[in-house]
Amino acid sequence: MIFASDLDRTLIYSKKFVSNKDCIRLVEKKDHEEISFMTETAIEELKSVSEDMLFIPVTTRTIEQYKRIAIFEEISPKYAIVSNGGNILVNGEVDEEWHHLIQKKIKKDCLPLEELLLKFDEIASKEWLLRRRMADNLFTYCIVDGEKIPMEKLNAFIKWLELRNWKVSLQGRKLYFVPYCVCKWKALEYIKERENIDFIISAGDSLLDLPMLKKADIGIAPPHGEIYRIYKDTEETKNIIFTEKEGISASEEILEKINNYAKGIA
Repeated sequence: MIFASDLDRTLIYSKKFVSNKDCIRLVEKKDHEEISFMTETAIEELKSVSEDMLFIPVTTRTIEQYKRIAIFEEISPKYAIVSNGGNILVNGEVDEEWHHLIQKKIKKDCLPLEELLLKFDEIASKEWLLRRRMADNLFTYCIVDGEKIPMEKLNAFIKWLELRNWKVSLQGRKLYFVPYCVCKWKALEYIKERENIDFIISAGDSLLDLPMLKKADIGIAPPHGEIYRIYKDTEETKNIIFTEKEGISASEEILEKINNYAKGIA
């Protein structure tokens, strides 16, 4: 059995999701800044999950950003899917076969990134576009002021981009542009076949997690994410379980459910 889970806003949370009542542990620092937290309960539940099944962290984070997460020094996953599925780490090292396969598909199937950025510049403005970043030479994302984005223009750009095999996700202050073939589910499917494991439970909160949740045997999502906000009570989420809790407490509920499945009592 595989448990594949998104990280940010699914298992780990920034300060704004943490209250003084939570018994929490810092799990990520950048320089001297405290970045991400988990509750002590969630950490113990995750350790239990990792003993009973193949736990695979699945994240849009770059390799460097993923390696900042200190909890994975205690829990050492054999696999990690990073760069939104564009890279797979095996015992901490890049799977070169998968990496080259993805690079080949991007070149063959997707609009070149340079052309995407030229088109995006037609609607971008310093009023709402604060910074732009590349992620492991696979996709790009922007730090934005969500309240000032001209949504009508952005939605038109998104439709144009989707016809050219790119997908878009707005997660808080981050606006992602990702090639369709750079997909969490595709990377997870590759590992599934490699390990010859049939049953997958997945968890996530954003639109970039949706294919992984829909195609898993069991999908779980918290109610504070894009999936719930956009697709609740639609055909897109008919096979997805939503937690009752939200914020950092949702991670405890997700992991408790996973442990119950592992023990055969759910």
